Amino acid sequence: MTARAMLTTSFWLRSAREALYALAALPLGVLWFSAVVTLLALSAGLAITLVGVPLLLLTLGLVRVAGELERRWAELVLGERITSSAARPGLQGPDPWWRRLWAVVSEGAVWRETLYLLLQLPAGVALFAAAVTAWSVALGGLTAPAWHWAIPQSELLWEDGGALGRAVELGGTFVLGAIALVAAPWIVHVLVRGHGVLRRALLGPTRGELERAAARSEAGRSAAVASAVADRQRIERDLHDGAQARLVGLAVDLGRARERLEAGGDPTEAVELVRAAHEEAKVALAEVRDLARGIHPAILADRGLDPALSSLAARVPVPVDVSVRLHEPAPVEVEAAAYFVVSESLANAARHANASRVAVDVAREGDAVVVEVRDDGRGGASVSAGSGLAGLRERVAALDGVLVVDSPAGGPTVVKAVIPCA
Repeated sequence: MTARAMLTTSFWLRSAREALYALAALPLGVLWFSAVVTLLALSAGLAITLVGVPLLLLTLGLVRVAGELERRWAELVLGERITSSAARPGLQGPDPWWRRLWAVVSEGAVWRETLYLLLQLPAGVALFAAAVTAWSVALGGLTAPAWHWAIPQSELLWEDGGALGRAVELGGTFVLGAIALVAAPWIVHVLVRGHGVLRRALLGPTRGELERAAARSEAGRSAAVASAVADRQRIERDLHDGAQARLVGLAVDLGRARERLEAGGDPTEAVELVRAAHEEAKVALAEVRDLARGIHPAILADRGLDPALSSLAARVPVPVDVSVRLHEPAPVEVEAAAYFVVSESLANAARHANASRVAVDVAREGDAVVVEVRDDGRGGASVSAGSGLAGLRERVAALDGVLVVDSPAGGPTVVKAVIPCA
């Protein structure tokens, strides 16, 4: 950077931000190191008891929070945005508890975050010491004329005393401060950049995690395309076999009625044809409404997920208990996926499961919406190719979600979907 650039406001603003980050590195390093070492030691010491495993999970949870705070702090002070690892397994999900527990413990990202928090102490010491030393020499030397008179004559560093010695000392201190003022921002900048390499390596995703995230995204897009094609084919089939056929019959009946009236024949037969055409029109209109509801229900867009599910449950000939616990609205595509999961599950419970009661629970858990539909029917549901549940799985997978069906013979059947909101 040129000397002209050093005179700009942006340079000194960046230097001030880096100095702030360096000064805060030591207390943060002491905090994270003490907390992580203490909790890991307690977890290891209590591993033979029932307390060790929950304490380890609590420790890893705190490590996740601390890692996220470090990312936010770096973004706030330095303007450096670091995305977290693509895969962040948690204790919530459709898998068995022991598998979810192992996913949390074996996650590589959380152990990299743990290593970063431990290394934050020596790195914080280096950053703090360099920043304090460099800026203290710079500010102390430049302000020497204001306080140099207070140093006793016998304690002069470079000269033995006298007015000349004090003047030489004052001038040398000022020159040293000026040199340090030029060097201090660069010293801190180099150390902060080196610390940034460590931060990105341990707090950011690895190449393998990015590749797996890209593969999941590609699979999700493929599933979305396949689901869109299947929906288009279903709409074409329903229009051809349902509403279109009824509209054709309606046109035929109206044509016959017109012929009767134009020929001056018996009006009673024409009236019957018009009445039949009217009934066909009502049935066709109902089929078109059902078809439109299958694309995207109007009540879902107008009133939200809770009223839409309540309306859906009211049309099922089985008693349904609906519980929706969303502290904030989910994205439109997430609510639509949750709606269709409940819709298909209720239809299966009413048509095939011979259920006497169904419970629907939709809740926001962290960054995901969890949908669970449980019925007391005879069970036997499966996510086989070509079934409605298979289509649901593709719809949920397109949003990076997971759908699991647990339906042993004899029941009960539990359909659970975890749909990320991000």
